[in-house]
Amino acid sequence: MTRVLVTGAGGFVGSRLVRRLQETGGYDPFAMVRPGGARSPLAESRTLVCDVTDRGATEAAVRACRPEVILHGAMAGGHPATAEDRLRFAAVAISGTLHLAEAALAVGVRRFVHLGSFLSYQAQERPVSEQDPLAPRTFRGAAKTGAAVLLHQYAATCGLPLTKLRIFSVYGPGEGARRFIPAVLRAAREGTTLPLAPLPRHDFVYVEDVVDACLAAAEREVEAGAIYNIGGGVSYRNEEVVAEAEAATGRRIATDRDAYPPSPADGSFWQAEIGKAERELGWRPRHSLRQGLEAYWEWMRSTSA
Repeated sequence: MTRVLVTGAGGFVGSRLVRRLQETGGYDPFAMVRPGGARSPLAESRTLVCDVTDRGATEAAVRACRPEVILHGAMAGGHPATAEDRLRFAAVAISGTLHLAEAALAVGVRRFVHLGSFLSYQAQERPVSEQDPLAPRTFRGAAKTGAAVLLHQYAATCGLPLTKLRIFSVYGPGEGARRFIPAVLRAAREGTTLPLAPLPRHDFVYVEDVVDACLAAAEREVEAGAIYNIGGGVSYRNEEVVAEAEAATGRRIATDRDAYPPSPADGSFWQAEIGKAERELGWRPRHSLRQGLEAYWEWMRSTSA
């Protein structure tokens, strides 16, 4: 039994990850959630309520469960718009990550997996590879990038057994209702008009495929500090996503094009080069966008989400 600690376990990806660890067998999972945040999928006895910006509390929590693997996904949600939001983002992403790294070294973890973001990159007119320079265009991307750069130093100078995942546009059951793909599927279900933003092309990856990648990263012995893009490997315009959703649901979706201006997170082209993850982690997404949308649609219909 591999003892695994998941931070951010009340969140979208973290909660699915904890459930998979429970279902798979061979794992002894613990969940870390922030005070007052979303509940953990695990029992109270296996849930650590901890603000990662509190160094003492973080170190005590890690000592309490003594994990062999840490899957670190804790992060403030959304894109900050106020000074208070920006400072909170930096505290969680930077200080919180360093507190976890120090605690991980103290208990001798076998693997520390950082769930990073494609927003660390600059959008290209071609698939983005792990070799491309870091040039975040958003505060969220900058915060994630800062944490990743500091963790790389922990790997290089302190021996932290680090694996970094840069996750592209993840979607699936349990994500925030205001995000793009839930809005597409609700428009299909309710027959409403879907407002669209112009131009951006994104690489969408189904949440269960992201969970697969996290488990692969937890188990594979790779060079400390290795980076892997986790995406679908295909780029879609918003209108193409709508067409795939129409095929997946069997419903017509009316759209209002150019209803929103592009956001700072929208580059002209986002697509992950995922060959390195396939070669070194043995990972490829199991779901095409159509298959992921079909699975998501069935979940929405069964839960009325």
